[in-house]
Amino acid sequence: MRIALIHNARSRKNRRNGSSFAAEAQALLGDEFVPSDSREGTTEHVRQLYERGVDTIVIDGGDGTVSTALTAIARAYPANRFPDIVVLASGNTNLIAGDVGFGLRGMEAIHRLRKGALRSSMRTPIRLSWPGTDRMPVLGLFGGCAGYARAVRIAHSPTVLRFAPHDLAVGITLLSTFVSLMFRSSRERWLRGDALRIEEGGHVYDGQSFMFLTTGLSRLSRGIWPFWDAEPNVEGLRYLDVSAWPESLLRATAALLFGRAPRWLRRHPDYVSGRTDDMTLVTQSDFVLDGEVFTAPPDGVLRLERAPAFRFLHA
Repeated sequence: MRIALIHNARSRKNRRNGSSFAAEAQALLGDEFVPSDSREGTTEHVRQLYERGVDTIVIDGGDGTVSTALTAIARAYPANRFPDIVVLASGNTNLIAGDVGFGLRGMEAIHRLRKGALRSSMRTPIRLSWPGTDRMPVLGLFGGCAGYARAVRIAHSPTVLRFAPHDLAVGITLLSTFVSLMFRSSRERWLRGDALRIEEGGHVYDGQSFMFLTTGLSRLSRGIWPFWDAEPNVEGLRYLDVSAWPESLLRATAALLFGRAPRWLRRHPDYVSGRTDDMTLVTQSDFVLDGEVFTAPPDGVLRLERAPAFRFLHA
């Protein structure tokens, strides 16, 4: 096992814990210690890791750092030679670590990793691209648009980040949504949603969306799970689309916050969930992937694909 570390010194827990771990890790790993940078900068570092035969990459940061690192790896490594991934939960939001995190942090994690005999799980990230543009595709594991994008902007405000629990990214955004629904001035704007055209599996859904979500994860924080499988034994990215002015919204949200999808919800036309390997969205809404907000291109077209799978290691 040849280990490298992508370290985000700006992440919340790393700022709080000081630079002692970074100094120890850099002394131990040498050139295999990589400061987290932009996607382009990280890609150049990761390309050098591939050339040096690194087969295990530790990502020390939050969801955004993981997204940056996975994107860089997909650009630098052949898909059949992806390194094993270790996620240390150190960010403002650690939704990904809640599902596929290593379970330890700091030098304790590095020493445990070097001992071997670890558990593992496979996940297939979302590959977000903008057809017809020069934007480079990015990878991530949880995203959405319409009401989700609006809620993320609220959840990322300094006031919310100061007082809200940092590991409840989805819960915070849903809570932000319902707070907005309490006020007449914002209720109608939220409930009417955003124009969203979904093209998936030969089907086209064209209308207004209150909230659209998608994920490559298998578990979210605190048992929240706003997805269900419309068909058994189907693989792919999970997604949920909630129509504008949805019926029984409070009842549906209460169920999904506890990871339940009762029969009435599965059959309701305002709530559509399933799996897909490839879908095209057309919308002027921002799209949020692992906490990063991407503005819509002029034509509003974006594509969501099932990326090649990564293996995540656990202590």
